[in-house]
Amino acid sequence: MGNHIWGYWDCPYCDSKGIRGDNQNCPHCGAPVLPGTQFYVKEGVREEVEQSEVNDDANWICEYCDAQNLSFYDHCHNCGSPREEAQRDYFSALTPEPEYEPDPAYLAKRRKQKIIKKLRFYGVIALLLAFLAWFLTPITRTANIESFEWERNINIEEYKNVEEDDWSLPNNANLHYTKEEVHHYNQVLDHYEKKTKKVAKQVQDGYDIERRDLGNGQFEEERVPRYRTEYETKTYEEPVYRSEPVYRTKYYYDIDKWTKVSDSPSSGKDQSPYWNETGLPTQVNPPKIGDKREGDRSEKYYAVFKDAKGNTQKLEYSLSEWSKLSIGDGITYKTFRYSNKPID
Repeated sequence: MGNHIWGYWDCPYCDSKGIRGDNQNCPHCGAPVLPGTQFYVKEGVREEVEQSEVNDDANWICEYCDAQNLSFYDHCHNCGSPREEAQRDYFSALTPEPEYEPDPAYLAKRRKQKIIKKLRFYGVIALLLAFLAWFLTPITRTANIESFEWERNINIEEYKNVEEDDWSLPNNANLHYTKEEVHHYNQVLDHYEKKTKKVAKQVQDGYDIERRDLGNGQFEEERVPRYRTEYETKTYEEPVYRSEPVYRTKYYYDIDKWTKVSDSPSSGKDQSPYWNETGLPTQVNPPKIGDKREGDRSEKYYAVFKDAKGNTQKLEYSLSEWSKLSIGDGITYKTFRYSNKPID
């Protein structure tokens, strides 16, 4: 518990100032301390309360004469009324400072303006989002087929001896040599570097005195530590890493394998697709160097039409669907509002 010092009050009847808090009546006119009278500390004046007079409890207020009474009084010192009938104390009777209350009509107008402003803002956002959704949502367009196109290709492969290298050796490869080479790098701790940094710390810089109104003419003083921020330089060690190569065995070899050497494309603007006759087999078993064969095949089939702007567009179909189409057939396709190009 901190030290107790005397506060002071002013008499509202005779305008006497700076009456010490242990006076429950004005020494000039005899008026008691009334509800709403607030104790205060004089600037530059400090009078300690004798230990025998120290009191932590607020005054109570008489319901009959409004006089303030010390907490341990059983009857009002001014009129003798009993304490048990008291319903107020020093703090509950203090008159709060009036607060500025704006005109209700003005507040209502401001609230309405804020609501309208928010609604306008959210309305613009909603309209913008709706427009983007409308603008970016794919739509369906219709057109009539004007012609057809198709593309086919056969990869031509040759069984060749090729030189390769890899981190593993295929079963049928002819190894030439091996070599230890960098496969990847690991980050390895190399050393630590000393570095410095500024570190803030709080240092006590004396005390501040805080005073608490006890509501009985006394104030409790408490020393509260005051701190300031200081910065100190601290040294620390930061790890430094190096990239360390990891070596593995790399194999250099030659191997006999099928290798793509050319294409055999065919195309047309009709509905009669065909594969070129290459004269080559699809399987050679067992193969020997110089043998050739047909490899993978690829194919694409398109219906050709004119869009609303007169530009030629193509829509890809599977062979089974494409074969059922005819020139003049109406087709539908997905596109965007800002484009006529079909969406894949």
